[in-house]
Amino acid sequence: MTSFPPAPAFAAPRGEDVPGLSASASAAIAARGTPATLNLDDIFGDVLFTPDGDTVFLNDQPESVRSEILGSGEAVISNHASRQDGKKFVPVAMATGIAGTQLDKPGMPSTVMIGTATSPAAQVGFKQPPQQRHHLQYASAPVMKKRSRRSGGSSSSSERKMSEQQKVERRERNREHAKRSRIRKKFLLESLQQSVTLLKEENDKLRNSIRSHLGKEEADGLLSQKSMEAAAGSLIANTAGDANKVLDDPDFSFIKALQTAQQNFVVTDPSLPDNPIVYASQGFLNLTGYSLDQVLGRNCRFLQGPETDPKAVEKIRKSIEDGSDMSVCLLNYRVDGSTFWNQFFIAALRDANGNITNYVGVQCKVSDQYAANVCKKQDDDEDEDDEEKEADNNTMEQ
Repeated sequence: MTSFPPAPAFAAPRGEDVPGLSASASAAIAARGTPATLNLDDIFGDVLFTPDGDTVFLNDQPESVRSEILGSGEAVISNHASRQDGKKFVPVAMATGIAGTQLDKPGMPSTVMIGTATSPAAQVGFKQPPQQRHHLQYASAPVMKKRSRRSGGSSSSSERKMSEQQKVERRERNREHAKRSRIRKKFLLESLQQSVTLLKEENDKLRNSIRSHLGKEEADGLLSQKSMEAAAGSLIANTAGDANKVLDDPDFSFIKALQTAQQNFVVTDPSLPDNPIVYASQGFLNLTGYSLDQVLGRNCRFLQGPETDPKAVEKIRKSIEDGSDMSVCLLNYRVDGSTFWNQFFIAALRDANGNITNYVGVQCKVSDQYAANVCKKQDDDEDEDDEEKEADNNTMEQ
């Protein structure tokens, strides 16, 4: 189980209208002089996201819960997924690889990777870690399950008291809310984090250039804290509305965020036969091992294989059918037939009239233990949904 350092204490009491900064952020202000110089590491160093897009701040959790929170990251990047079997993890069998998907045959539609490999193929290693340092982790924790059960139970009882019209209206509200899922904030934050890192590097280069051209004394005067604060004033938004304008066009900002954050993602076009991939990021190619010419124009089903859970695939299909955002953890296959656990997120992109133009799918490679926890919760949720449907049917029959 991944362990996290103790959460830093907040500098201001909890419960205020504006929460206090963490100890690390306060220390950063003391060291650099102004809140304007904070970077996202200082602010979001203790934040995780649940698969549903809820935010978990380690600061807010008691030690008993914090010690049990499991991040999705891998301490060592594995080249093959394992599935939990009792108290141990067993490697998932290799599949046939690209030969079982038809991606090696130009012009042929992609298929689910079939069969189990009779002889191991040459392993295709990762050119770089699938998840970058600035990518925020997902979280799997007992607290998530407890909240889910509590909210699930109340939802079930209240829904049975609703009229059919009220149920339809609530479903429409939920569907609209899903279109702008909170999980998108995760990718926006990662984009900002990467941008901040790049800007800091450029800033250091500029400072060094000024010192080399002007000399130490003149450069120190120009780069003094007072001069920098005066210059920074013109770069800081005056209102929260100005600062949040980047979120006003969610779909455009979403794609830019994925690109900037170096995410593993594809874009598909549902107006074309079989909803094929029309764009694949380099991160996606590095993760799966395929080349761009092999995946363009093909449906994403080639990532599925013999041990991919059909229920997870059905959730993806339904999300596409409904045009809603959705996240699910499932087993996927790489070009060599090896496997990885994928916390997959899919979202519909719309034009100005609200019509769906594309779908974007984001792949996040997660650890075996994280996948075991989340897949168990998915199965539990599925059982609860079946029980609710059966109860609703019994009520209607009465």
